[in-house]
Amino acid sequence: MSTWREHGLSAALALLVLAPLLVVATAPLHTPAPEWPYVGSTLLPTYLLETAVLISRTVLLALLLGVSTAWLVSANDFPGRGLFRWALVLPLALPTYISAITFSALWGPTGTCSLWVAEHTGLHIDLLTPSGLAYVLALVLFPYVYLPARAAFSGGMSAQLDAARMLGGGAVRRAFRVAFPLALPAIGGGGLLVAMEVLNDYGAVRHYGVRTLTAGIFRSWGGLYDSGSALRIGGILLLVVLLLMLAGKLTDRGALRAVSGARLRPVPLTGLRAALATTYCALILGAAFLMPVLALLSDAFRSSNWTSALSFLPAAGNTLLIGVLAALLTLALALVLSYGQRRTRSRSGLIAGIGYVVPGAVIAIGVMSLAGWLTDLTGVVLIGTIALMVYAFSVRFLALATQPLRAGLDQQPTSLDEAARLLGASPLRTFLRVNLPLLKPSLLAAALLVLMEVVKELPLTLILRPFDTDTLSTKVFEKARIEQWSEAALPALLIVICGLVPVVLLDRLLERKR
Repeated sequence: MSTWREHGLSAALALLVLAPLLVVATAPLHTPAPEWPYVGSTLLPTYLLETAVLISRTVLLALLLGVSTAWLVSANDFPGRGLFRWALVLPLALPTYISAITFSALWGPTGTCSLWVAEHTGLHIDLLTPSGLAYVLALVLFPYVYLPARAAFSGGMSAQLDAARMLGGGAVRRAFRVAFPLALPAIGGGGLLVAMEVLNDYGAVRHYGVRTLTAGIFRSWGGLYDSGSALRIGGILLLVVLLLMLAGKLTDRGALRAVSGARLRPVPLTGLRAALATTYCALILGAAFLMPVLALLSDAFRSSNWTSALSFLPAAGNTLLIGVLAALLTLALALVLSYGQRRTRSRSGLIAGIGYVVPGAVIAIGVMSLAGWLTDLTGVVLIGTIALMVYAFSVRFLALATQPLRAGLDQQPTSLDEAARLLGASPLRTFLRVNLPLLKPSLLAAALLVLMEVVKELPLTLILRPFDTDTLSTKVFEKARIEQWSEAALPALLIVICGLVPVVLLDRLLERKR
């Protein structure tokens, strides 16, 4: 009987998480869209085209940067390799909208660096273009490719590479004919994550004037005041996400597999080759992380900005409150799903984790519509409340909290549960007295991951935040929208500092698995 209850509880929680997505997917059946003839015939083709072009450019550039740097630090030894091995992950700490805003201030038509280059060389550089946006996004997102590719290259493909070397294959030939095909599942998975992040972005595309599907949701919802059209665009986004996931599965299915063996031994580089490898990694790290962070530091520590620093305290307090509440609810849901899956081997937890690959704007409009229905049924107003934001964040980041908890539970032998059962302890008592105390490190890691992602999230926050309630991310977006770059620097810097925490945790976790 208890097993049936646990199955039912896991299924109910999975349905709770999937409910907003079901609302979006079934929108044509229940929500009229008076502006849809105009949106569907005039705007939608542009949204689809510009989304496809931006994803293609960004993924291609991210693959180039991620695979090349991963191969350099995995297969070669050169000055600075140890530093670059972990430092090349740091760009992930920069939210895409902050990096895009900073690059436009530096390399836009009137940017500081653009004007300096024009004055001294006569060249006019302008990254405030769709092509420039792809370059900026690739610089921020390439670690999604770098991390899994580095893990794959450093793994057990030494035997295959040694065989290729004995057959006379040169370094370049071994890389392209042996290493890269063996690492294809990891590389493809990283490219898929990059595409998902591009789909989720709103702040950067809004700032650069690129009309993507996510921008179309905001245009329909806030510009045309047509929730039905916004939901239909959200449904198309869900379909795009599904197609990308299927493409990833097909890539993984047809890939070669490395034979488990000795770890790859880095080949020492000397002379010009060593200098080129160090310079290449340094240029990428400098452009992707050091340049925008130094620009933020320069603006944030101007004396004029300290006078307005107090104005950000309410936004920082709101961010912390919402983040802590979202982390607590997400942890509670993740604990139930993870423990239920441990006991019943149910797949409900896997289904519930889909929220992380769905753009935040899609989840937000689904939650908003769901809240409207509940208000009509119960009379309780949910729209414009922090509670609704917390629920939406839990849907979005449940998978992020579930992964470390599952890993922690997997490390606990089932003999502990069996011993407690033989002593007459109920499943709940076993969980509270045995499993939960051993999960403290995993709980802390999961809470930090969720909290930091809530701090960075922009699209979901913009749609669901209560009236006259700002967070750090919305402050940055609003200041940038009215071109007050320097005033946006301080909250942006705080967000970047928060973003460093999950990045460091992720890198340490992957290094521990080596």
